[in-house]
Amino acid sequence: MKEIRFNPINKYHKNPVGAVKNSDVISITINIVRNYVINELSIVIHQDFSNNCRIYNLSKIDELDEYNVYQTNFKIDEVGIYWYYFEFHDCYGKHFISASDSLDAIQTEDKPRCWQLSIHGLFSGKLNWFKGKVIYQIFPDRFYKGGNNQPKDYAIMHQDWYENPNYTPQDGVILNNDFFGGDLKGITQKLDYLKSLNVGVIYLNPIFTAYSNHKYDTADYLEIDPMFGSEADFVELCKTAEGKGIKIILDGVFNHTGSNSVYFNKYNTFSSVGAFQSKKSPYYHWYKFKSFPNSYECWWNFKSLPSLNQKNPEVVEFITGKDGVLNKWLNLGASGWRFDVIDELDDEFIKKIKEAVKTNNPENIMIGEVWEDASNKMAYHKRRSYFSGDQIDSVMNYPFRTAIIDYLMNNNYLGLRDKIRSIINNYPKHVLDSLMNILSTHDTVRLLTQLSSIDYHYLTKDEQANYVMSKEKYYSARQKLKMATAIQYTLPGVPSIFYGDEVGLQGFKDPFCRKCMPWDRFDDTILEWFIKLGKIRQNRVYIDGIYQEEICENGIFAFSRIKGNHKIVTIVNNSHYDYHYKLEKGFDLINEMKIEDQVTIVPKTALIILIS
Repeated sequence: MKEIRFNPINKYHKNPVGAVKNSDVISITINIVRNYVINELSIVIHQDFSNNCRIYNLSKIDELDEYNVYQTNFKIDEVGIYWYYFEFHDCYGKHFISASDSLDAIQTEDKPRCWQLSIHGLFSGKLNWFKGKVIYQIFPDRFYKGGNNQPKDYAIMHQDWYENPNYTPQDGVILNNDFFGGDLKGITQKLDYLKSLNVGVIYLNPIFTAYSNHKYDTADYLEIDPMFGSEADFVELCKTAEGKGIKIILDGVFNHTGSNSVYFNKYNTFSSVGAFQSKKSPYYHWYKFKSFPNSYECWWNFKSLPSLNQKNPEVVEFITGKDGVLNKWLNLGASGWRFDVIDELDDEFIKKIKEAVKTNNPENIMIGEVWEDASNKMAYHKRRSYFSGDQIDSVMNYPFRTAIIDYLMNNNYLGLRDKIRSIINNYPKHVLDSLMNILSTHDTVRLLTQLSSIDYHYLTKDEQANYVMSKEKYYSARQKLKMATAIQYTLPGVPSIFYGDEVGLQGFKDPFCRKCMPWDRFDDTILEWFIKLGKIRQNRVYIDGIYQEEICENGIFAFSRIKGNHKIVTIVNNSHYDYHYKLEKGFDLINEMKIEDQVTIVPKTALIILIS
């Protein structure tokens, strides 16, 4: 029997669960065994990076089984991060109650480890159109060729859709100037395929004019790259997708531009007078020169990616103004933005971006690229405040990705449980239900490859390019992929498919994770699995249903989502033994069959069961 019972993701102990809106009442309830003779019990709350401290006494309100029940209620008005622990006094002196890795309470005698308490303001929009959906991420050049766009003079065009992207340096530099011809018309032509996966949102990697195939080196924010098509093609894509219940979100790269751009024009490519060319350029003050022209601030010292001066009013107006970049593409049909390297963006700049996006339409989505817990992220010696209510709606959920893969590869079921608990505790409900739950992206190893136990660090580029998975490894990885996606599709948040994962596309890190969509080489077993998950995903519990732990032991990980009278349980068996799950009755959504008394989950599989 635990001597102290408290865990903030349990509504009994902390209400509301998760981050709390400022000025809302917070109720804290802790149970302590009766043989503790407590003279005084209090909760001690410290404001982040501040000496400010508030202390609230807890009063005994009840007795429950072997426990005394203590409670207090309070409000916090100021938005920010807070840290709390409990202390109590008995005849022996002062003692602490601290947070464990699982967020369960433990007694300590030395410096206590705190729980996080996040206080946020009001978010704009409800985003019900986004929550409960499925996202599909597309790297446009590699998805499908539907048009007949003229290649640029410098472009190296692949003649074989299935060959590897170029990965060898030219004169010591990776130029990323090889192309396969995928375009916007190609995406439009494949919308029915995406609809079969129950996709409701398409996230496009950058589509604006740029030198590279990845387009993170923007040359002109106001033009579609001609190799991808035209502005009219973009409008057609948005309208056609909208007619099928699919919305488009774009990739916003606003920390830097390309050096080969209208604004910097290092290579005299454009008719404009760029910042690199003259101090009299209208764009000169858009950048930060250390010594003109060859020394300037750039992203991670990549000279091809000069950083924008985010404090320059002209830059801010160009991006966020009424006739700025954000509004142009939202007005043409986009429904939101994913913001690249948001850690590099200044807080005030993000607030201006938010003002523009949400003034256009409060229901436009804003997603940030953050690789860690975004609620308490430190970047450049500063605590970020992404979830304050006046910045973004959501982030790419890399922490869940890491924990799911660790569970499947190393059977770390406790680590997965604890990471989910931490995110639920730290994030606002608005954010939690809008999380972009990824398992692979353009920046990671492909999911199937990641789950094959092959470490690319020990392979040369040539070995990575030509690697062929054995049948045994492929089958094992495919089973793990099914388990991973069963978790991904049913956790709080919105699952995101990186194009091709749903048909078994393999690949190590960039550029091998960016191979072309294998249209006539599908693994139908995987595709059918994704189609099934897409159908299951339509249940309303996945919009904003609460998360409840069910089982976490011996390689078994199970949880439920509950909304009203509806409950669906996900059970994953990562052990080597059959697991028998007892229930009165239910419906197996994977195998589409009724269940009575119990169901058996065989090793290395997952089931999703409708209980009510």
